[in-house]
Amino acid sequence: MRGVVLLFLLSLWPGGQVDAINQEVLANVVQEMRRFGLVGQQYAMAVILTQDQCNQNQVKFDLNTEEIQNTLNGNNIYTGDWLIAATPLKTPLYTEHAEYRLLSRGKTKISPMETLINKAGHNAGQCIVFFSTYSPCLEKCNGPDGGRYNIIPLMNVFQGFDNNRKAFVFSSVWDPSRNHPGVTNPSRQWVLESFKRIDGHLPVYRCDRFKENNKWVNRCYRCVTANTNPDTNDCLYGY
Repeated sequence: MRGVVLLFLLSLWPGGQVDAINQEVLANVVQEMRRFGLVGQQYAMAVILTQDQCNQNQVKFDLNTEEIQNTLNGNNIYTGDWLIAATPLKTPLYTEHAEYRLLSRGKTKISPMETLINKAGHNAGQCIVFFSTYSPCLEKCNGPDGGRYNIIPLMNVFQGFDNNRKAFVFSSVWDPSRNHPGVTNPSRQWVLESFKRIDGHLPVYRCDRFKENNKWVNRCYRCVTANTNPDTNDCLYGY
């Protein structure tokens, strides 16, 4: 699959053994992906890559940018052969977050994510990347106590991929007080624990532009690592 949502590339040891996700390549891919998203809006995407695409240093998406963006602007789910994408669906009664829309079966018997993976057929060496502009919120998508719109139980769909061929990536940590003044944000420790819940199904990364030595650079960080200190974990930078 080509499309929207992050693709991520893998680095190989001699002999073809997968070591880990190449985070520099992943950072470049995120920049490529952003050409297809909606500027200033929240969205989620997922993409499946062939084995060859997983091992390339550079990948360009051969996609119709206007078609994808028009679909998202219309509050519809984009469902390509190798890419799916969605924005939050807001109604007078409820809001379905973008990640949930891709993972949920809703009124159908199969979710967009299941359809995507089934089309791919679990061919050897394929990679899958699930991207969201924001980390899944603790109020709804990733709370410790579950709930109707919690995405954690829906992530079993990724079991067919080993940890070196799948990734969940976000750009910014969700800040509840941004849209709801007066709300007390969850602690950094609670947010870090929320990353761990996702990481139980697929490795979590944060990819964004960070300021280093007075210069802005594209970087990706593994969120659940040996560094369990919420005050210094790179994925919580700026929160």
